[in-house]
Amino acid sequence: MTLRKDYPYILLAVALTALAATAVADPGESIGTYALLGLMGVAVVMAIIINPSLGAYVLIGAVFSNVSRQLSDQGLPGVIKPLVVVVFVAILVRNIYVGGIPLNRPRTSRIELFLIAYLFVVAASFLVASDRDLALERVIDLGKDIVIIYCIIFSLRNLKDWDTAIYLIVLVTVALSLLGLFQVATGNYSQTFFGFARIGSENRLGGPINEPNMWGQVLVGVIPFAIFGFMRETSPRKWIYAVSLVILLAELLNTYSRGAYLALMFGLVLIAFFFTRFNPVLIFSGVAALVLLLPILPPQYLARLETISFLAPNTQNGVYQESSFRGRASEMQTGLLMFASHPILGVGAANYPVNYQKYTQLIGLEVRSEDREAHSLYVETLAETGILGFAAFLGILISIFQALARIKLDVMNSVAHQKWISHISALQVSFLSYLFAAIFLHGAYIRFFWMFLALAMTLITLLYEDLNDPYKTTTTNRVTI
Repeated sequence: MTLRKDYPYILLAVALTALAATAVADPGESIGTYALLGLMGVAVVMAIIINPSLGAYVLIGAVFSNVSRQLSDQGLPGVIKPLVVVVFVAILVRNIYVGGIPLNRPRTSRIELFLIAYLFVVAASFLVASDRDLALERVIDLGKDIVIIYCIIFSLRNLKDWDTAIYLIVLVTVALSLLGLFQVATGNYSQTFFGFARIGSENRLGGPINEPNMWGQVLVGVIPFAIFGFMRETSPRKWIYAVSLVILLAELLNTYSRGAYLALMFGLVLIAFFFTRFNPVLIFSGVAALVLLLPILPPQYLARLETISFLAPNTQNGVYQESSFRGRASEMQTGLLMFASHPILGVGAANYPVNYQKYTQLIGLEVRSEDREAHSLYVETLAETGILGFAAFLGILISIFQALARIKLDVMNSVAHQKWISHISALQVSFLSYLFAAIFLHGAYIRFFWMFLALAMTLITLLYEDLNDPYKTTTTNRVTI
């Protein structure tokens, strides 16, 4: 027992020793900087030991703000990988100290099995990759994302903290969106707020990731939480969700992402007809509002929306009339050709771009001198990891949807857990909308999908714990050291 009580102080001593060793090993660096970062890391570890949910909140804030990229662009070291290590160490220390890691998770075991299988396939594709450095980097990133998933599962140990995590995601995304809307309102697109509000071509809002289309995909994944939050909550949080929804929709509009527009429409149809009680008055009001809104939209929005009509099946050669559609059609066909040539393990993780020129010449649809991406998560997965990687990834998707549907049915039979039906529905729509947008986008920022997956797995685990133990408390379990 003495060891466990003294463990945090042993950890503090080890951290300070490592800090001193680092400073001595590289005397050219500022000892003061290392000391500050080291002490901050120790403080985070101690805080997470006391309140493990802080670990999840830290990772959520870091991932959704893309803070590591912003620091790297300023010439500072990235923080996401060190943060993952810090949170993981803190959780292990807490488990030694008081326990609490949910080792028995039968309801999510199939998801985890496919997740690990996907990691192994991605790692195996390293062997066939022409650029193994890129493949290795992708393997490391996927491994880091899986560790983040388990950090979330182990950190959020009650339903109240899980609800707070969702609220935090909405607030962080809204705060980032406000920066972008400030740029639109003032016309000052040169002010990027240290990279947290980046601008793409033609002044398209790119959020903290500098990719307007993918930022739109993230927004599409977050918007269902705001919608269901507004329908579920009471004042004042209900109106916070309402304001958040307006801000997120305005930000999405200014990404000019047609794929995100389509994914949003898809999500709204799901909510209207499948995930809420059918309300014809509400649906009619929504359609009427859209009809009234369209004529007063600025011309640049309407021009962007009109190009979607090229995708209509009755438009002859419509996909080839617009340059970006033609380019994406070429990139998708190129990816399918890579898969046909390497059906088992693909061309190697992260190796689509370096093989693009070799295969696109056989297609002859679009001639581009630079390396390109697949512009479809599913085509990219087939091209880079073959049928084995695609099967494992598809297994993850099928398993999470089955698990969410199953827990939803069980929760419906519990009077005490009715409010969580709304949360489950939000997750289902979020996944479906995000994955719909992924038809047109590759997986460069798939970490957001893994974060949604972590939250879904955590909610499933927590709800089954509560359903099996009606006396289980949902208050935060804090430790006094």
